[in-house]
Amino acid sequence: MTLANDSATLPATGTVVATHLANSMEYQAMVLADAGGHIVGTRDAYRLFVPSSAVGANKVFFDLFNASGSGVGLRLVQARVFPNLDTAVTGTLGIQAYLTRTSTIGTGGTASTTEGTSLTAATISKLDPGAATLNTSITARLAPTGGATAGALIGHASFFTEETNAGAAVAAALGGDFLKDSGYDIVISEGTGCRVVQGSVASVGNVVFVFDFVLA
Repeated sequence: MTLANDSATLPATGTVVATHLANSMEYQAMVLADAGGHIVGTRDAYRLFVPSSAVGANKVFFDLFNASGSGVGLRLVQARVFPNLDTAVTGTLGIQAYLTRTSTIGTGGTASTTEGTSLTAATISKLDPGAATLNTSITARLAPTGGATAGALIGHASFFTEETNAGAAVAAALGGDFLKDSGYDIVISEGTGCRVVQGSVASVGNVVFVFDFVLA
């Protein structure tokens, strides 16, 4: 990463600003700020990884919840689903997956780990090892059997899971997006969460989810 190599003093205030010399010209060096006033790329970021699990009609694959008392909000910056192509299936139908808000935490199922090493367990990990430890009030759960009460519908992805199909190969390479290039993050306030649930068509196959978020 190239750093600004010079500086200049503003005459009115005496403030020193960074500049960069290029082709015999000085250019003011600038940083970008996001909607929350944070310098882009400086907020602590985390990833929820949800391992391969079988599809099923009306199945709640997982929930992510930000309990009251966490003291922070979450901003989803990426929410993607991938078909698992190392599981042999024969199917004629893809699946519809829906991202919804939740008003209660999920129960039952399997709680996620933190900084987990298992390839088959849901885990929330820091994207930067030096990031702050995530508040324990922020949790996820694989295949909750209760709670995770549905709220507003905010995203959808549809894709084919049959591993020999060309469309499935493309979906595995690119992923299906619940959130993409809208210019806005999905905000999860204290006392709320989100979940992914399959539509009413059963289909076959396995899927993996990757959700990235920063602290608001």
